[in-house]
Amino acid sequence: MNKLTALLLSFVFISVLGFSQTKKYEINAGSPSYKQISLLPFTGVDPVTGEKFSVNNVYFEKNDKPWFPVMGEMHYNRVRPEDWDIEMKKMKAGGLSIVATYVFWNEHETAKGVWDWQGNRNLRQFIEAAKKNGLYVWLRIGPWSHGEQLHGGHPEWIDKMKGKRTNNPQYIDASQKLFEQIGKQTSGLFVKDGGPIIGVQLENEYASGQAEHITKLKELAIAAGIQPVYWTVTANTVFDDKKMEVIPLQGSYPYRGWERAGGKATKDFLYGNDQWIMGDAFGGRLYYDVDLFPKGLCEQGAGSQMTYDNRFIVEPHVVEAHLQNQIGRGMNLVGYYMFHGGTQTPGLKEPGCPESYDFQAPISEFGYIRPSYKYLKILHNFINDFGSELAPMAVAEPADPIRNELDSTSLRYIVRVKDNSGFVFLGNTQVRVNMTDKNVQLNIKLKDETVSFPSFVLKGQTTPVLPFNMNVNDVLVKYALAQPFAKVENNGNVQVFFQKLIGVNPEFAINVPADAKLDVKGWLQNKKGHLYHLTALAGNRLQVIKSDGKTVTFIFLDRKEAENAWRVNYKGKQALIISDADILLNENKLELLQMGAKAVKLKIYPANINLIPSAKEKKAMDYALYVTEIPRQVVPIDIQINKDNALIKVTSSFPQNVADIFLNVSYLGGSAEVLVNNKVATDNLYNGLNWLLGLKRFEGNEIRLKIKPWENYITGVAEEKMKQAKKEGQALQKIEIIPQYKYIINL
Repeated sequence: MNKLTALLLSFVFISVLGFSQTKKYEINAGSPSYKQISLLPFTGVDPVTGEKFSVNNVYFEKNDKPWFPVMGEMHYNRVRPEDWDIEMKKMKAGGLSIVATYVFWNEHETAKGVWDWQGNRNLRQFIEAAKKNGLYVWLRIGPWSHGEQLHGGHPEWIDKMKGKRTNNPQYIDASQKLFEQIGKQTSGLFVKDGGPIIGVQLENEYASGQAEHITKLKELAIAAGIQPVYWTVTANTVFDDKKMEVIPLQGSYPYRGWERAGGKATKDFLYGNDQWIMGDAFGGRLYYDVDLFPKGLCEQGAGSQMTYDNRFIVEPHVVEAHLQNQIGRGMNLVGYYMFHGGTQTPGLKEPGCPESYDFQAPISEFGYIRPSYKYLKILHNFINDFGSELAPMAVAEPADPIRNELDSTSLRYIVRVKDNSGFVFLGNTQVRVNMTDKNVQLNIKLKDETVSFPSFVLKGQTTPVLPFNMNVNDVLVKYALAQPFAKVENNGNVQVFFQKLIGVNPEFAINVPADAKLDVKGWLQNKKGHLYHLTALAGNRLQVIKSDGKTVTFIFLDRKEAENAWRVNYKGKQALIISDADILLNENKLELLQMGAKAVKLKIYPANINLIPSAKEKKAMDYALYVTEIPRQVVPIDIQINKDNALIKVTSSFPQNVADIFLNVSYLGGSAEVLVNNKVATDNLYNGLNWLLGLKRFEGNEIRLKIKPWENYITGVAEEKMKQAKKEGQALQKIEIIPQYKYIINL
C-alpha cells in the first residue's frame, strides 16, 4: 500500500468515524404552549417623550410593542458621586437600559430622626445622572434590603425592634417616615413626570413573612408620592398574587457566595420550563402562580460576594452561559446583581464581608471593564436588536430534557419559537464541570416543515444561539451555523452581524426575493429554487441586493471581534464599531478608554455612515477604518516596596489624557488593604488572582498597601496557591503601573 492510498483510507476512516459519532437531536416546536396573554395593571406614559409602558403576563411592553429590558445594579452609596456619570456611560455602552439600586435605610437615617442625603448618599443626583445618560431607574426601597449591609439596611434601633418586617404599628410608623423621605428625594423623577424612575421593589426575600405586609408597604409608598410604572418583589416573597399588586422577579447565581468556594455544579445550567427550575430552587415550593406574571430577573448573578473565609474565581464564560440559559428558558427581563462593584460605607458592612463590594462584577469597584462585561455584551446586543421578536416567543423543550447537572456528554438544548420563527439555545457549559465537545445535527420540527441544521462540532465551554426562519427585511434566513448578535440599519440598508462558532465554518441557508441579486463571493453555494445553501470558504460576508437597491448584508465576525463590538446610535445614525478600546458615547463625541499606550483602531460599520468626518478614515467595502496613536505620558507615581507593604504617593493631578492609573498587584497572603491616614479605604480578598487597583480616587494622597497573612480558615483558593501562600508567607511580589488612556473623537 503506497503512502497516498494509506492517507486516503485514513481520511475515509476518520470521516466515517466522525459521521458515526454525530448524534441527531430533534425538538417538536410546532405547537408551543403559549400562555393566555393578559394585561397587568401596570401602565405609564412619559408626558415629555410620549413613551408608553405596560406589561402582560408574558413580556414587558414599550409603545404597545414587546420590550426586553436589561437592568444592572450599581449602588450610589458605594460609588463616588464624581464617578456616577462615567460609570453609567459604561453601563449604557454595555447594552443596559435600566440602572437599579438599593436605598439602604441606615445609610440615610444616621441617628433616629436624623437624615443624610448628601455626597454619595445623594439619591436625587444619582437619578438625574441616570436620566442624563438615557437610563431608566429601578429603586429597591426596602425597608429591609440585605445587600451585605449591616442589619440588612435597617438602622440599629429598628433592628432591635420587636415586630420588625411586619404590620406592627411601631414598624409601620417608622417605615412611613422612610418612604416620605424617599418620596421627597424622588419627587418629579418618575416616568409619569417625565423622569427616569420606572420601577420600585418592596422588601426583599420575604419568604417567611405575611402577604398583607407587602400590601401595606405599597400603600405607604404611594401615599408618600412614590409612583412608578412597575411594582415588584423578589420571587421568594410571600404576597397575594391574586391582587396583582406587584410583579415577582427572580434571582439566580452561577456562583453562590454564601456556599463554600462559591458552590458546586448547579441545575441553573440545565434548560427547562421555568416552573421546573423554580421548583428545584425553592425546594418544591412556589410562592405565586407563575402563569399570571412575566418571567424576569432582578438578581441575575454576574459575580458574587466573597467573604473572609470563602473565596472563588468567577469565570466569564460561565457567567455568559448562565445568562444564555435564562434567556433560553423564557426570561423577558434581565436584572443583574451586581453589574458594577463598589466600596462599603465605613461601619455599615455586614460582618464577615470585606470593605470592598467589588463582587467580581462586570465593572469592577474601580470602574475597570472585566472580560465578563464583553462576554455579556454579546448577548445584550442580541437582546436589544432582536428582543422585540424574542420576547413573545414561547419555550419548547425536547422530549427528554437533561436533568443531571453532572452529565457532561449529553446535549442540552431548548427552543424559543413563535409563528415558525425562533432561536435554538445550545448549552455546553456547566459551572464546576468540564463539558466535552459534541458532534451535533439538529432538526426543528415545526407545524408545516422541519428545519434541519447541518452537522457540526459544538465545542465544550460554549453556549451558542442559532436562528431559524429569521426574517430580515424580506430575506428569510432558514438557518445559520453562526450566532446572530447585532444589526444596524440606515436608510433602509441593514447589516446583520453574526459571531462565528469556535471551530465551525459558517453555513447559511437563505430564501431571497425572486428579483433580488446575491453576492456570495467566497462561499460554496447550492441553489434549490429561491433557497440558497451556502458554506463559507474564504468569505466573511454575503449580501442581498433587492430590486429597490436596498441591501441586506450578513457579516460574520470571529469571537474576539464580537467581544470588541460596540453599538453606537447617534443622531439617527446606527453603527457598530469594533475596537480593543472601551467605547463610550459622550454627547457629540466618542470617549475611548484603553489600557496602556498603543494604536487605537476602529472598524466602523457601515462604511458610508460618515460617523467620524476625518482624513484618518479609510473606506472598505462594508466599514470605514480609523487609526490613530495615543501618545505616552509620564505617570508620576512613586512606589516604595517592602516585603509585605508598599508606600504609594499618588500625584494630585493625572495627565489630561489619562483617565485612571491602575496598579496590577501580585501578592501572596490572606488579603490586601489600602490605608489612607491609617484607615482602611478598601481591601482585596486573595483568591489566586492579581488585584487591579485603581488610583483615581486616591489622587493627591499617600496610601499604604499592606498584605495580611494567610489564615487557615480560608477556603476556596486553588490548592497550589494555598500551599504557596502558607509556605512563603505574606509577600508583595510585584506592582505593575498601567495607565488607562483616554482619547476623544468628535462626531
